Amino acid sequence: MTDQQNSYFQQVKASGRMFGFLGLLLGVTAGALTGVAVKGLIGDPLVTGSGAAAFYGTFGISSLMTMFVMLNYLAMSLRISSEKLDIRLGIKGSEVEIADIKAVRIADPKSRMTRAVAQTRPNIRSIAKMWSVLGVKTGIEIDIQNDVDSGKSKTVTWFIASNDPEKLNERLSSVVSVTCESPEKTA
Repeated sequence: MTDQQNSYFQQVKASGRMFGFLGLLLGVTAGALTGVAVKGLIGDPLVTGSGAAAFYGTFGISSLMTMFVMLNYLAMSLRISSEKLDIRLGIKGSEVEIADIKAVRIADPKSRMTRAVAQTRPNIRSIAKMWSVLGVKTGIEIDIQNDVDSGKSKTVTWFIASNDPEKLNERLSSVVSVTCESPEKTA
């Protein structure tokens, strides 16, 4: 297989409802800030002194938090090549060598909160890292072989959200199996 056949890209996005809700929240916050500021310019201010500072500070922080969530938790990109899996979620990112991936499977559809709470039970596989997008309940789990400093190796499980987990699982599994079967890796 050529490198072009092995490469795969997927953009994982939250649903339009999530974008709409956060956009509405941002619009209401910005509208309240603008309305109070305009009222203060053309007539008696609604809030003055330290109350005004608290009001504007609270609404300003709320707007910044909403923008942070919109930029960092609503879209993720996944890129698979013959050498690595590249994950980008907002300002966070990670690259995993394909040779370090030991298993790939489709995860049960659960919300992020349900997945996090389920880890408290001892009979459930523990997930070391969750790459999830708000509102996307489906995805894959990968087992990654990590070399610990003491010379021992440890396998950790990551959850990676996907709007099309079957296709992502198929593509990643094919690259992992090709890498495992290549003669230079076994020699």
